[in-house]
Amino acid sequence: MELARAIYENENILLNKGVKDLYKYKDKLLELGIKHLYVKDKYSYDIEVNETIKSSTRRKGKKIIKKTFDKIKRGFLDLDTKELKDVVQNITDDLIFNEDVLLNLVSLKSTSDYTYEHSVNVSVICIALGKMLGYNKDELFKLGMGAMLHDIGKTLIPEEIINKPGSLTEYEYEIIKNHPQLGFNYLQKINSISSLSRIIVYSHHERIDGSGYPRGLKGSRIHEFARLAAIADVFDALTSDRVYRDKWPTYKAAEYITASSEKLFDYHLVKKILPKVSFYPNGTEVILSIGYRGIVKKQNIGFPTRPVIKLIEDDDGEEINSTLDLLKYLNITITKVIT
Repeated sequence: MELARAIYENENILLNKGVKDLYKYKDKLLELGIKHLYVKDKYSYDIEVNETIKSSTRRKGKKIIKKTFDKIKRGFLDLDTKELKDVVQNITDDLIFNEDVLLNLVSLKSTSDYTYEHSVNVSVICIALGKMLGYNKDELFKLGMGAMLHDIGKTLIPEEIINKPGSLTEYEYEIIKNHPQLGFNYLQKINSISSLSRIIVYSHHERIDGSGYPRGLKGSRIHEFARLAAIADVFDALTSDRVYRDKWPTYKAAEYITASSEKLFDYHLVKKILPKVSFYPNGTEVILSIGYRGIVKKQNIGFPTRPVIKLIEDDDGEEINSTLDLLKYLNITITKVIT
């Protein structure tokens, strides 16, 4: 087993691609909040895990959003948005030229940098969804900018509340609920941020049934950009490790969003989006209903629960090497995700 992708801390390489004896680094990586790696072994050597955006674009985005949020925490009343715009433009360009844009929305994340990685991921997911819905390049950019800044208001809330590892008190939750308003108020002073981007910051916690905040808007009164951001925000939050819980597998997060459509999320958007999301991303190790163990090798686009599986072990634990297309064997299902 060897490392299939380099691991970065900020812009510095912690471990380079090809490193072996990974157990030597386990404790240090966990200390840094890195719980998951891409590895190459005798089973996965021919499985390709496509990046939604370039890793360099993702790292730059995290660096710039951290720099932006730090400035706000230090009391800066205005922002130079050029760097932010460059990052969102790079993400938009990456996604426009990526034909398989929704095949793998889940990226590896560390718990220590959750805030910044979440901002980048929500922007990536929103732009990907907007592309699928036919938005033009200008709309994708404004959508991505608002998504990148959706949690900017949290920089104006005490860190001991934001980073609290346990459950929030009712009082603390009420303070947290102020962050859309605080972020919107801050961005109102920055003319270079589009009003369409600001509406995402203001309304990404509104819910279709009116149970959201800060205004309790219902249905179509919530701008479509904000309805998309709500889906992206929850999807990324659920599929991320947090200090108080482990991440959910992609299929479980997708099932939650599906079950909550019409109540919390826009059913019509969910219906268009989820068939093109990979419930079981390439490289996921699974157990099948026939007892076989395998690794997801390829996606059947439009059928998120029926990928192609590379079989590596039968129900007796004997090693095998063959491929099974679940779209051709509808009586066989995935019953468990191992990694």
